[in-house]
Amino acid sequence: MSSSLLRRAVRGFAAYDLIVTLPFATPWTAEAMLGVMRWMHESLALGGEAMPVFTPVHVFFVALFGVLAVIWALVRVLQPTALHGAIDTAGRGLVSAWMVLVLTQGASQVLGVFLVMEAAGLFVQGALLLGARSRAAAAPATGT
Repeated sequence: MSSSLLRRAVRGFAAYDLIVTLPFATPWTAEAMLGVMRWMHESLALGGEAMPVFTPVHVFFVALFGVLAVIWALVRVLQPTALHGAIDTAGRGLVSAWMVLVLTQGASQVLGVFLVMEAAGLFVQGALLLGARSRAAAAPATGT
């Protein structure tokens, strides 16, 4: 696997993140997306607690984190480096852990869709990063 493949993976997961998080980046669109998630939970009769109606303060924090996620995604789209991939992989691990936690506490199973993609990014980028690290360690050292 090449560093080109790693850059493409980092950029690809960043593009996915951009598409998914952009609707959460304003209070108006965040509220609409939360409504879509609520509708999906009810329409598909998913397990767990239905998405609640958020107060303005809740929507503010959703939009705040949406903005931060969009900015982080743009950084990785524009500069898909191994470092950015490593930071993102660690973040995906944490976000996946928090999703598993709330799902085990009875959150709507609609979060499962997000969890699948978080875990995919975690494992794909993680494997590519480990491969790149192994190749770098196996490369002959050049002396000066």
